[in-house]
This record gives sequence, C-alpha cells and structure tokens, in this order.
Amino acid sequence: MKFTDYEFKQFINDSLDELKFESPTLIQQKVIPLLNKKESVIAQSQTGTGKTHSFLLPIMNNFDFENLAKIQCVIITPTRELARQIFANVKQIIKFNPEIKAQLLIGGEELNSQINNLKVQPTIVVGTPTRLKRLYEDRHLKITTATSVVIDECDMIFDLGFIEDVDFLISKINNNAKVSLFSATMKEELKPFLKKYFTEATFINVVKENPMNVNIKNILIWTRNKENKLIFKILMNQINPYVCLVFVNTKQQVPIVIGWLKEFGITNIGELHAGLDPRQRTNMQKRIQNMEFKWIVATDIAARGIDIDGVSHVISVDLPNELEYYIHRSGRTGRNKYLGESYVLFNSQNQNLVDKLKEMNIEFSNMKVSEGQIVDIKVRQKKQHTKPTNTKFDIEQAKIINKFKGGKIKPGYKSKRKAEIEKLKKDVRRKHIKESIAKIKKERYTKRRKDLFDSEG
Repeated sequence: MKFTDYEFKQFINDSLDELKFESPTLIQQKVIPLLNKKESVIAQSQTGTGKTHSFLLPIMNNFDFENLAKIQCVIITPTRELARQIFANVKQIIKFNPEIKAQLLIGGEELNSQINNLKVQPTIVVGTPTRLKRLYEDRHLKITTATSVVIDECDMIFDLGFIEDVDFLISKINNNAKVSLFSATMKEELKPFLKKYFTEATFINVVKENPMNVNIKNILIWTRNKENKLIFKILMNQINPYVCLVFVNTKQQVPIVIGWLKEFGITNIGELHAGLDPRQRTNMQKRIQNMEFKWIVATDIAARGIDIDGVSHVISVDLPNELEYYIHRSGRTGRNKYLGESYVLFNSQNQNLVDKLKEMNIEFSNMKVSEGQIVDIKVRQKKQHTKPTNTKFDIEQAKIINKFKGGKIKPGYKSKRKAEIEKLKKDVRRKHIKESIAKIKKERYTKRRKDLFDSEG
C-alpha cells in the first residue's frame, strides 16, 4: 500500500514527497481511513510507529479551506517537548499551503506573545493542557469551533494529573467534534474518561498485533551487585554509539551520571529533564535535534513520543518505576528500519521487575562482566541424571512391597513393611562398604607390588 492510495490533497502529497514517505506504517493504515471519514478512534500504539502522521495527515486533509481563520483542530499533549515535536511536524506539512496557520501554546513560553499571536485564530493549535485552559478562560483561545481534537499520550496526561484540564477543554468544544485518543497503555483509571467521550470510537490496538520492535535488541547486564558506575564505564568503552541515550529515574540522578561521563573523558553531554527551566529545555531540545551530542542523559520526559534522530544505543541505569516506560525508552532506538540496542543494568534486587517485563513479551539477551569485559552469559545445559533402574535393591524392595499387597492385610503391616525396607537398605549399605574396603585393599596391594617391581627392576 502507498500513501498515494489515500488521494490526499496536493499540499499533503508534496509534504510526503519531501519527507520521502512512501508506504504507511501499520497504525497509519488503520487510523488514516477512519479519520479520513471523520470518525473517532482510540489507538493504542507504542512509540516509533508513526502515529503522529496517522492523525495529522487525514485531519489536515479534511480542513474546511473556506474557514481557515477559525480553529478546526486542537492537539493536546502532556509535555512541552512532545508539543514542540508535533508542531514541527505540522509546520513541515503546512509550508506547502501557507494559508493554514498553526500555533504552539505551551507553558514556559511568554504568555503575552502567545496572546498577541491569537488575535487571528489559527487553523490548528498544539499545546499542553494547562496553557490551553488558561488561554481559553482568558478568552483568547476560541476552541468552540474545533471539529477535531486529538489527545496524544493520554496515559501520561493522566499520570501527570492533567486529565481534569483535558476534560474541561473537551467540554467546551462543539458536541459534533470528533475526539481521538492515542496512548501506549490503557490504564484502568482512564475508563470513566473513555466512557464519557468515546462511546462511538473505533478501538485500534497495534501493540497486540506488533508487540515489539524487532529492530531493537534488549540486553540485560547482570552487575552482580557491583557499582553501576564501574559497569557503565566498561559498557561505554565497548560500544561506539552514533547517539546514546542514558536514562535515569530522577532529575537528581542526572548530574551524577553526567559526572561519570566527564570523569571518563566525555565533555559534550546533552541533558533532558524537568530540572531545566523552560528556556534551557527549549535550547537543549534544539541542540539535541541538531545532533550536537553523542551522549544524552535524560529522565523519562524524553521517553514519551520525542523523536531524537540517530539514537543507536539506549542505556537504562535503573529500570523505570512505571515498567511501561521501558518500552518507550527502548523505543528511542531501532527507528525507521535502523537497528538499535537497549541495555539494562540490573541485579538480584530488581529481578522481579525484569520478570514482569518478560511477561510483557520483551525478550532479553543476557550479559555479565568477566575479566573487565561485558560478555554473553552462556546458558549451561543441565546434565540429565537418570536414576538406575532394576538394581538388586529395587528388585528386593519391590518383593517386600508386593508381599504386603492383596489378600488379608494384618494390622501394623505398614510398620513391618517399613522395617523390612530399612533392614534391606542397611544390608545394601553394609555390602557397599565391604565392597569399597575390598576395592581399596586391592588397589593398595596392586600399588605395593608395582612399587616393589619397579625398585627391583
């Protein structure tokens, strides 16, 4: 199947040509026809599957080009970084139709500047929930005209506590608007929200159809409770990444790992986490997209939906608290048909988390540190110990058991049977001891004769 089969408008096709997009991905094949017919979808899809273009292309293709000065589409994202990335995708498309206007509305940016830009309403807005809500309440953002709404990474919106803001925004939009939701996981807590707004939506789950990216090799490095710093150094010296993303669980851990890298001779290091102020985060994301860094240390803020070109390796110094985030971490590599490697430093304390990941159909290779190198763990085949059968003891024991079977069984037969078997065991042991003593005596006698013969010879 080709993108040309969808008969998009010319400006869409021009953008696809520039992006060199020829064939749609699995989620695009499932979502585009539905959104082209102006239906609602709930799509569950892991990162790196092309979901952003699965909703941008059909929604923008269906714009009412007679009313481009009214908001027709609202895209809501959990983080500023993801909003910026989607906005960049929007700009790639609308540059072939300058009449379409787009606006990025996120926290951390100057509010007055955003207000000034809204004097003429854009056709499409991309933003974070809190900023969108504030601009609406202050009567600068007129979202009531929107005919399409997309909630991206909805599970993360819920995790960050923004679901009430999203609920508020949707309640202010036209009842006829088609609302679509994209998420990596469908948490139980989301069900009331889904029942409220998505009674007629088509559910799509490409995670079940294509659970893991085969281009990613997932690797466990057993640290044997050695310091992560030591294991990290050995691994760093063994791999030669194009770009390596190093994940930690908290922003407080970021400077620690950056300190390791500097100690190991790496000076130009990117970082992406909530501890950066808005200007720093914007600048850092631009520098990362400009490929200024070979090594980037990040928290899970970078794992959700953000596409960083050229990531060949991912290292998780710790497993994430929310295990689903591991899929997002590893999904930063192995994109666009390239191969990637995702390493996890683990010890016996987090074996239960590894077991849960394996239950999620993630297959791991196993490695360990040996003589200063990280090497594959060879799985040893256990020797099959077959119990000898039909020995003299087995035969005699069977006779005793059979003697107490059938016919009239006298009281106390069990203890008598047990006593006879115990006597048989003692006799067998006594015989083995005698045979062993005889064998030793014979070996000693043979050795003395040999020594005597050698001395005379």
